[in-house]
Amino acid sequence: MAKARTIIHLECTECKERNYSKMVSKKRKFEKLNLKKFCSKCRVHNMHKEIK
Repeated sequence: MAKARTIIHLECTECKERNYSKMVSKKRKFEKLNLKKFCSKCRVHNMHKEIK
């Protein structure tokens, strides 16, 4: 049986460090995720974009 979910990584738009990972459904047909999360390298809240 195939896996229905896949792992994506969230990358900081400022320093390009991959800080977070997230499991998402393979069936979703949306644009890439953009979330405002805390970056431990920059030490501020920045936008993080989806990277596979």
